[in-house]
Amino acid sequence: ISLYALQRKHVVGAKDTRIISKNELYKLDPNLNPGFKFGLYNPSAGVVSPYELTIAYGENAIQNGAEISLNTYVKSMKVEDGVIKSVETNRGTIYPKVVVNAAGTFAEDIAEMACDRFFSIHPRRGTNSITDKKTGKIIKGITSVKLFKNAGPKNTKGGGIIHTIHDNLLLGPDAVETYEKENFATEQSSIDGVFKKQQIACDKVKQQDIITYFTGVRAPTFEEDFILERGRKTKNIVHLAGIQSPGLTAAPAFSKDMSEVTVKVLSEVTEKEISINEKYNPYRKPIPVLKDMSPEERDKLIKENPDYGIIVCRCEEISKGEILDAIRSPLSVPTVDGIKKRVRPGMGRCQGGFCMPQIIKIISEELGIPEEEVLKSNEKAFISYGRTKGGAA
Repeated sequence: ISLYALQRKHVVGAKDTRIISKNELYKLDPNLNPGFKFGLYNPSAGVVSPYELTIAYGENAIQNGAEISLNTYVKSMKVEDGVIKSVETNRGTIYPKVVVNAAGTFAEDIAEMACDRFFSIHPRRGTNSITDKKTGKIIKGITSVKLFKNAGPKNTKGGGIIHTIHDNLLLGPDAVETYEKENFATEQSSIDGVFKKQQIACDKVKQQDIITYFTGVRAPTFEEDFILERGRKTKNIVHLAGIQSPGLTAAPAFSKDMSEVTVKVLSEVTEKEISINEKYNPYRKPIPVLKDMSPEERDKLIKENPDYGIIVCRCEEISKGEILDAIRSPLSVPTVDGIKKRVRPGMGRCQGGFCMPQIIKIISEELGIPEEEVLKSNEKAFISYGRTKGGAA
């Protein structure tokens, strides 16, 4: 373990890596199973909400002049003399100066269209389980057991137990190879496998505490390494491909490095000097979070706007005002899941059983569309309406 710690510290670059004693380990997380003699500790480790972070970046970009086209996919590209001239999408033709390829599992397809494919993606599914907030007190931070023998896939951290910023526990993910780029199926075997491993660390977390689970698909290359470079044959494309764990952790460094590469490519293509936008505003005003406010702050907000006094999601204490803020946000996705990822209605114990009809009604009224036209997620995800034999809707 000492050699592993040294490798983490001096090769990987996690400078604060250190071995801690049994006493210090149980002081940090007293609910860990008994019997551990030491632990590997990184005090700088932290947790962020990946979807909230992505949304915040997107909204900040729009506030600084970016245009984002949702529900848009690339169909083909026209390449002449090593330069992308146009990109055909389902919503029309784009004539870009530079293309940034950050298409995840489809990055190889974009590279192929751009006549610049030099890598392949082999998708890898990972399933996570999220437990009720009552379990949040069990584990305080991030914990995971490292199995050095018979550990399964070698190109994965092996998942863990994570105390999320919203006080749930997240367990997972596992790593299962798949040939399908969008295979988001959740298998019981994955959930069982994750719990079997993580209960080695803490058996107080039970499967009956799960309130939801989901599967994501990583986009590793066969070299199991990130691709962060400009095109090799095509002049005006930049690739960010093969990004997997720790992709979110590394994202700020990616953005810094690749923005410099992209500016350089843009300068070459346009034969102009590209200057920094001095008016760029890095601050994005978030939607008020009612449940985190003091009674005085909440009372003041409700007096200014009574919609904040109407609680729609009882599990997460989300008000009508917050939902309307999400619908009216710069990067609006007025679907049930779009609102869910912005202000969390439906992420509690009942998983939207009580609040979903109200959310549908609010979206319907705000957009001026019939309730049956409100979508759950994408254009194919209609919410069924019908009547029971007794005649009730």
